[in-house]
Amino acid sequence: MRILDEVYVGKKEELNKKFALLANLAQDEMWTFRAIKDTDPFKIMRNYFFYTYNRLREENKLLLSTDEQYLSMNTGLLTKYDQEIVALFAKNEREGSKQAWYFVGFFKENDKQFTSHFSEIPKMANYYKNASDLIYDSNLELRLQKEHIIDDNFIRFSNVGFDNKELISVFLDVAKGKLEKKLKRNFKLALPFYYHNTETKEDKIQLLAPLYFPSAPVKLALVINKVKTETSEYYEGITILPVELAYMNSRLIVKPDEEWARIMDEVDSLSEELAIDKVE
Repeated sequence: MRILDEVYVGKKEELNKKFALLANLAQDEMWTFRAIKDTDPFKIMRNYFFYTYNRLREENKLLLSTDEQYLSMNTGLLTKYDQEIVALFAKNEREGSKQAWYFVGFFKENDKQFTSHFSEIPKMANYYKNASDLIYDSNLELRLQKEHIIDDNFIRFSNVGFDNKELISVFLDVAKGKLEKKLKRNFKLALPFYYHNTETKEDKIQLLAPLYFPSAPVKLALVINKVKTETSEYYEGITILPVELAYMNSRLIVKPDEEWARIMDEVDSLSEELAIDKVE
């Protein structure tokens, strides 16, 4: 069950006020894209908050107060002084409301609004079993599954100005070479991404890395799987995503580094694929 099925979060303007308080409370980072900072100033934060709640629900880590009147979650964020930040929800008393909870707001771990109802801090969301899966190993070979990358994602290339498959193939080779050099010097450039296959129910960690096409801003990210066989181990680039979607997906697990922040600052328009829960 998703957050909007369970929680009344309020109208968009009301929710944004709470996000503004969270942005001021938490350690500094980018919470929207430059192209929409005036119209949707907390797009990344909203996506992060909604999907973190959903994951915590899956893991049964939402904490219920003793009197069952309040619910809390660990946002995974810290204050500027490294205190945990929690979200607090109260029983929804609105007549006729389908949602059981009302979103109260964000609080520090020692705020009275939280400690008066809870004696412990709820656990953080977790997306992985092996921490080594989060880190790109530059000793392994990176291969490209070009047929799938190009043929199955041609519209994504076209959307960012590349509509010649032969040229795309050449650019992919150039981008791969540049990416490998960068990853040897900064493994954090490959961001971890939690992938859940709705058909097989398989969960796994993939990596997302920027594609540096010649003389062009970074618009696409390469999705990378680690492949293990009886005789070898290597990485395989299997598909691509718009960098905005890659950034939002990876932010659920880690805060992207400075290189990604620079890439995102150059994004002057947003992909139509940014599908997240909407608040009117």
